[in-house]
Amino acid sequence: MSERGNVETLIVLQPISIDTGSPDRDGMLVIANGLLVAVLVRLAEPEHANVGSWSMEAGFGRPQGLRVPAFPALEYATHRLRRHLHPG
Repeated sequence: MSERGNVETLIVLQPISIDTGSPDRDGMLVIANGLLVAVLVRLAEPEHANVGSWSMEAGFGRPQGLRVPAFPALEYATHRLRRHLHPG
């Protein structure tokens, strides 16, 4: 896990419904040390090859514009975002 000094980035996930205009409605706000850094959505649309995976719909701050494949589980998403927030 990446750390800055001895302080690890605290990642909190907050469930939220998202109006995507599709069956992909289960969302998760990703909050790092009290700041919203990303919005994830669980892929449910039957056309998705990876139904059940989590896609990053939006990134803020350092994750803004980050292009990543869908994550098979939330643990992978939080690990990747934590590494991106504090590379090194």
